[in-house]
Amino acid sequence: MKKSTLILFVFFFSPFALLSQNIIPLKPEMLINLSAQGDATLLINEPNKAGDPKRNGKTEIPEGNFFGSYNKMYYPIRVVIDLAVEHSLTDLFVFDTHNKDTLHIYTGNPKDWKKAGFISLGGYNKWSSLSIGKSSRYLMIEFPSTKANISEIVLYGKVLGEIPLTPKRTYHKPPLFDNFLGVNGLHNQPLQKLNCVGSVREYHPWQWDEGNEDLTYEGYPNNQFGWNPSWVGGKWPWNFDKVYADFQLVQLDVSPCLQQTAPYMQIEKGKKDWKPISKGDHPEDPKSYREHARYMYQFAARYGSTKVASQNLMLQAENKKVSGLNRIKYIENGNEPDKWWRGREGYFTPYELAAMCSADYDGHQGALGEGYGAKTADPNIKFVMGGLANMSLDYIKAMKLWSDTYRNGSFPADVLNVHHYSNISGGQGANLKQAISPEDDSLKYKLAQIVQYRDRYLPGKEIWLSEFGYDTNPNSPQGVKPIGDNDVFEVQAQWLVRSYLEIAAAGLDRAHIYFFADLNSKNPNKFNSSGIVNEKWNKFQPKVSWYYIYCMKNALTGYRFASEISSNHPDVIIYKFEKDDDASCMYVAWCKTSLDKKISNYQLDIEEDKGVQILELSSTERYATEKETKYDNNGNILLNLSERPVLIRTSCLHSK
Repeated sequence: MKKSTLILFVFFFSPFALLSQNIIPLKPEMLINLSAQGDATLLINEPNKAGDPKRNGKTEIPEGNFFGSYNKMYYPIRVVIDLAVEHSLTDLFVFDTHNKDTLHIYTGNPKDWKKAGFISLGGYNKWSSLSIGKSSRYLMIEFPSTKANISEIVLYGKVLGEIPLTPKRTYHKPPLFDNFLGVNGLHNQPLQKLNCVGSVREYHPWQWDEGNEDLTYEGYPNNQFGWNPSWVGGKWPWNFDKVYADFQLVQLDVSPCLQQTAPYMQIEKGKKDWKPISKGDHPEDPKSYREHARYMYQFAARYGSTKVASQNLMLQAENKKVSGLNRIKYIENGNEPDKWWRGREGYFTPYELAAMCSADYDGHQGALGEGYGAKTADPNIKFVMGGLANMSLDYIKAMKLWSDTYRNGSFPADVLNVHHYSNISGGQGANLKQAISPEDDSLKYKLAQIVQYRDRYLPGKEIWLSEFGYDTNPNSPQGVKPIGDNDVFEVQAQWLVRSYLEIAAAGLDRAHIYFFADLNSKNPNKFNSSGIVNEKWNKFQPKVSWYYIYCMKNALTGYRFASEISSNHPDVIIYKFEKDDDASCMYVAWCKTSLDKKISNYQLDIEEDKGVQILELSSTERYATEKETKYDNNGNILLNLSERPVLIRTSCLHSK
């Protein structure tokens, strides 16, 4: 008994245990990668190998270097550690791997960083350190170049306050599935065919509404906007008042994606994808986007739900002064602001996009004055941040840090918006090689990370995946290829429908296929054949995918995603959808493989087995075809499953 007590005493009071208590435990959620480049969690992913270098000096060799990017445009790369409360910080140890550079270390806060010192790198697989000796909630590590390579960090100090609990996840009600289904399109495409979905993300360049090709137009501050007629003239100028009214008549929710830079704003002629700022403006200052924020105000004033004073409307003489037409519910302030392929002039850092969103949202909380920001014109309109080319949670976290710092925690968007294409390259990179199914891409799980973050830290915000899709030209780097008896049109249709289902199951509010119509299906370049209908010159003839999507919309109108049902089969996925106001529900089942797999007489064991209808997606009709329902001797429904989803409508015991 005495021997056992002695062992316990040594364990709890050894010098090693006392020193180890000074190591601050770092978690992935504490890291905010301000550049959204590289995986910053690699800095803290091997604590067991890192051990206690302050005491031991030499430890095991951590692997998995943090590396931001080979593109010099992104540097310096900065990683912030948010410790949630003040800590007395004593030392920072970093595991130096190779190359020579200098890490710069800062304390303070995002509005007022203080240089704490630097760490010279140049050793090989050894620990280097900095004595900090300051109190701070935040620590920032700055990587000046590609040669700043470290694989692990250990931070020492003592907490000076009570660490707050991690926020609990807030319930977010799933959308109606017919509203969830979306597509990217143009205002002059046929509504009767766009109606296969519930919403259209409309590409809408700024110049259509202001300036267009008029080189004499001066613009801000004496703006003249035009929608009826628009600035796009000719024999039949566009009339967007009528365009958006026509969308309403067919119950299509149109969400304009206002993109590019007006000609009068272009620092260099033709650079329409550069940031909408004037020469000399700072891209992290919301005031630099005053021209863009005015445009957002005027658009929302006309097509939002709130009337504004006529003296606030800045219109061409041909345009009648009207406001509050109530034609749109959402407004988006750009397309792919993280467009690295346009260089530093076109690429927004997270802080820069947050600054523009702050101006566009509400005039930077009114600081820009009257007449700036969409929400200033119409508080009811939902503001969508420009869809990110890369599906990056790091980017959103960095935007939130800016918002916490400069907007007192008010995030300047109602909708978080990302793009993603399922392929072996991991997304919309420069070297796309081969499309893959949403399940092989783990699409649901990638999106679920953003959903979980939203539920904890940005409750109430919607999340959109406003671009995803597949080409039907098999030579495209984003093209599908035939699988078994399924040609490229069948495979595209299956993968698009399955993508919608996976996105809904992840918890998103809306998903838009890119694109509605082919641009040129014979061209093997990416996205030329991504349409669900053929080109304009082929009269927008529907592909198989158009019919499958329409069938799914008609079958699931009024339903919301409810839950995933265990299939007891490694290759089968089953999702359940429920209605709010009746006792019916819908199951959707399919094989998640990409092998033309078929399973005969799969047994679906569900409690709700009355009035069962088996619905098969049609490749020629807008409504699913009802098939005969068969049962085994135990009353289980028998299904013939394939990689094309099948729907099962039945009575329902609601899960809520």
